[in-house]
This record gives sequence, C-alpha cells and structure tokens, in this order.
Amino acid sequence: MRLAVALCLFGCSSSNRSTHPAPSSIVKMTVTQVLTSVETAADDGIEELGVERLPVVRFTKNTVLRKQPDLDADEVGTIRKDARAAVLRDAPEGAGCKTRWIEIAPRGWACDVTTEPTTESPTRPRVFSFTDEDPTPPVTGVYGVVRGKNTVAYDSASDAETGKGRALVGNNSVRAAGSVTVNGKRFWRTTGGDLIDASSIATFSPSKFRGAIIEDGVMPAWIRGHDKPRDPVVTREQPSARAKATGKFPLRTIVHILEERDGFVRVGEDAWISRKDVRAATLVEPPPGTGEDEKWFDIDLDDQVLVAYEGTRPVYATMVSTGKYGHATPVLITRIASKLERTTMSSDKQDVYSVADVPWTMFYDGNYALHTSYWHDGFGSVRSHGCINLSPHDARLLFRWSSPDVPPGWIAVRGDEDNPGSLVRVRSAKMGVPNFRGYARKLREREMTDSVATR
Repeated sequence: MRLAVALCLFGCSSSNRSTHPAPSSIVKMTVTQVLTSVETAADDGIEELGVERLPVVRFTKNTVLRKQPDLDADEVGTIRKDARAAVLRDAPEGAGCKTRWIEIAPRGWACDVTTEPTTESPTRPRVFSFTDEDPTPPVTGVYGVVRGKNTVAYDSASDAETGKGRALVGNNSVRAAGSVTVNGKRFWRTTGGDLIDASSIATFSPSKFRGAIIEDGVMPAWIRGHDKPRDPVVTREQPSARAKATGKFPLRTIVHILEERDGFVRVGEDAWISRKDVRAATLVEPPPGTGEDEKWFDIDLDDQVLVAYEGTRPVYATMVSTGKYGHATPVLITRIASKLERTTMSSDKQDVYSVADVPWTMFYDGNYALHTSYWHDGFGSVRSHGCINLSPHDARLLFRWSSPDVPPGWIAVRGDEDNPGSLVRVRSAKMGVPNFRGYARKLREREMTDSVATR
C-alpha cells in the first residue's frame, strides 16, 4: 500500500541554532541500573536504594524524542502525554530549546518545555510473551467506511446546519471520536475532526483471526479453498480430485502437511487435498548475516503466509494479505524503520483513499508496512495496495515482539543503524532472490567488510 503517513509531532519552540551543547551529568548510571533502581523503588515504596535516586518527569503532551539535544537531530521515537520517565542527564538551552534539554531512560532527548517534575515512578514496561492473553481488544473504538458518492464532511455543527461542507473523494475509512446531533440528524465526529452523516457510514467488525505459535518446529498450514475460500474443503482418499471423498475441513482449520504428491498434500489418514487449498508455512533459512537469536520476518507472497523467527527457530506463523494486481508487494530484504501504535494512511494517486487510525503499524521500506487491517477478513489472499495486512490480534502481537522495542509510555519508535529493527524478508519463487535495501543493506555491507578485515 503506497501510503502518506500523518503523524502528530510536538517539538520544542524555535530559537537560534547552535552547535550541540555538551551534556552535563546528573547521575552516572547505566540504563540497566536505571530501570532496576526504578523498579526497586516502586516495589519498596522509595526506600533507601544505596544509589542516588533519579529525578522523574511527566510529559504534558506527546513529544518527539531526539538522538541529540538538538531540534534538528534525528528522531528516536515519540512518548505519549502523561507518560513518566527517569531523567539520565541534562544539557543547556539552545538548538531549538529555550529552557534545557533532558535525556530520559532508556534513550532520547527532549526539550523540557513539555515536561513537569513528578514524585511518581516511571511508566512501567509491559511484560510480553506469545502465550500472554491481553484482555484488551487490539482495535479500540468504532471504525467505519463512508458510503455514497456525494457524502459531505463538515468542520462544525454550524457548518452542518447551513450545509457548508466539502465533498469526500475516494474511499474513506474513519474512526469515531463522538457524535453530534444537528436538526435531528446524527453525525459522527471523527478523530480527524470531521462531522459526517452517521447514516452514510457502515461500521466495521474487525477480524478475530489469529495465527499459531510454533512449537518444536512443526509448521502449520491453514485450510482456504482456492475456488471458494469460505466453503469447507473436501478431503480425498488418494491424491486425485476424482478419488473418494473422506471428509471435510472448514475454513482456517490448522493442519500439518505430512506428504506432498502430484499437486496434492496429505494432512491426515486418507486425507488428501489440493495444495492450492492450503496456505502453508514453510521452514526456510534466514537471510545472510542474521544473528543466532535475531528476530526477523519471512513473508511468502506465494502462500500469503508470514513466519516470525528467532535466528533459525520459527516461533509464530499467520496468514496475511499482500498487494493485489497492479499494487504488488516488492520482493526485498530490509529492516523495520519505524513502529507506530496508530497512524493514518492515505493516497491521492490513481486509487484515492484515506484510512484513519491504523493500529500497530511497522514501516519497513518507504511507505510499505506491516499493519493491522480492521476493514477486511480475507487473510490468505492478495488484497492490499502493497502493504502486508495483518489481523488485529497478529499485528499487536508482532508489534510487541519485534525490534526495535517500544519503551514504556512511547507511542512510536524509530529503527536505524544504531538501534536496528527486525529484518523483513519478502520473497516469491516467481520473482527471484530478494536484495538488501535501506539501512539493512548498509549494515550487511558493514558486516561483510568487517568479516574480510578480520580474516
């Protein structure tokens, strides 16, 4: 999906530029010591810790964090309003900040114009595991798609009352922030600030589909009929469409391929089905240079399946939806460049669309991303404008699992050569061997140079 990313960025106020000021040390502790002391303090009621206690700040608005104490420095992420963080050190005003700069744990500089002191402990990290059942829904709020060719969006209730609005163009998906009644007619107030006639919006029911944890290297496959995806698939006694029927498998039944022959696979005793009627996860070698326990994604365009690996060990697999005809998902090897809890996606090209508040988005190559698809349930077939669509459950799970880690209280994080994101390999047997791209290519070239130098 070719995307235009809309982000709310809150920075420091402008001032004359200067060179990077030399940070002054408040405390001298490693990040591990910081987090350990903070957790101990929280557990012990801020008892005597044996180390100097770090000051803590609360952020008064969503704030972009920088690599250096300079408004022009690269971003490392965004911390949300009301999140709390320990302060590691400070730097004097300048470089776009009229007060002082502070570096917070675990990383990132902010102008403290958006912070205030607090006696509370820093926001706690969330413990993650594949087996952890988060009781909160992965998609919150009410979403819908705008129907009709002449639907109008209004900026205010008075505009709606007088009919002063603008026509919506293309395909528009919105998220409700509330509702307003004008002259007896109910309008959605969207998160984008528009008022839209509620009768012209069809609400979505996000998919409940979820992938499978992989244990002992046993790779799953899902039933999905090639001709009629929603219908059960008939099993045969032999690998032939003319063989005696022995049973049926409903859509999305997880099976394991025991044998493959003549375009059929055996998934049980006297249970053969066409290979086209399954979406199978396959065990593959990692990209060159992948670390022993490094987290990475393998996306098989031919089967529409994603497998998450740690080194050579597969840990999770699921069905996805990649680019449809005319919007093919590129074959490549790259790395996660940024992760955002929620972002808006839009295009003003041939297919005009706007998709509001897409949760659990991981950009990996320009505007291509792995992300939640709350608007369809067709995983296992091509469907997108080029992105890799995931079910809400899978998107949140893999967002939390993958690198770069999202520190507690952050709503976005950036990956780069200093803090690499998870590798993403997109492949197809029809499209040749994928090449490294982006900063993944730079890191790979560096690894190869270092390897030659140490011989």
